[in-house]
Amino acid sequence: FCEEGCRYGGTCVAPNKCACPSGFTGSHCEKDIDECAEGIIECHNHSRCVNLPGWYHCECRSGFHDNGTYSLSGESCVDIDECALRTHTCWNDSACVNLPGGFDCLCPSGPSCTGDCTHEGGLKRNGQVWTLKKDRCSVCSCKDGKIFCRRTTCDCQNPSVDFFCCPECDTRVTSQCLDQNGHKLYRSGDNWTYSCQQCRCLEGEVDCWPLACPTLNCDYTAVSEGECCPHCVSDPCLADNIAYDIRKICLDSSGVTRLSGAVWTMVGSPCTTCKCKNGNVCCSVNLECLQNN
Repeated sequence: FCEEGCRYGGTCVAPNKCACPSGFTGSHCEKDIDECAEGIIECHNHSRCVNLPGWYHCECRSGFHDNGTYSLSGESCVDIDECALRTHTCWNDSACVNLPGGFDCLCPSGPSCTGDCTHEGGLKRNGQVWTLKKDRCSVCSCKDGKIFCRRTTCDCQNPSVDFFCCPECDTRVTSQCLDQNGHKLYRSGDNWTYSCQQCRCLEGEVDCWPLACPTLNCDYTAVSEGECCPHCVSDPCLADNIAYDIRKICLDSSGVTRLSGAVWTMVGSPCTTCKCKNGNVCCSVNLECLQNN
């Protein structure tokens, strides 16, 4: 009899003596064996040992990932080629060189890089700003070897503003807003609809709230694709707003009783899915399933 019991699945084999499962020790199996600290486990050098309750695993080090074959010792950890995957942070005027567990950036012109950029067959200096040749309304800049482009800011207080790009503009450039897609510019006070929300530009800040829908007086409603507000429907199978009442049951084609809200595949028709909606059997056919069968 073990007064305090045996923890973690241990077995009492004698008075106050427990036989502990692998990974645990102590008179009551209360102590986890740290396989990593004890030096019991030696992980591959591309991984590190992580202790777990009753167990351990070899986790890939930073710069390495599992190749999909998983091995307990971490031998499946292979180097991540940041250069080939383009996840490196090297400047455009430097060359990425892959290293085990990381990468290095080499400057072909000397010990340090300039941060300059190559663009449209020419060289742009680090910090340089220019207008695109094919789009006079877009401005690009070179920063630390990377090119950033944006639409020309329409600032009416700037006497050199290009009126071809800015036929109308705010007197305060900071009061303008970009839409959620970053493509369209709105003036302060402008309104637009986005993702079933009403949005407004207020002095450079975008404020959105749910679109107000009219109140409907009907039992069943549905929202059509591409619309935001529901409309009335007479067919309960088309309704989106049903609150299921389990007292209203259905009988399927085989005579089996189905509770409201239950979903099943029609017997003899594997591509037909049916659902019980408060006593109404609603079925639909999966066209992709039909084509594959």
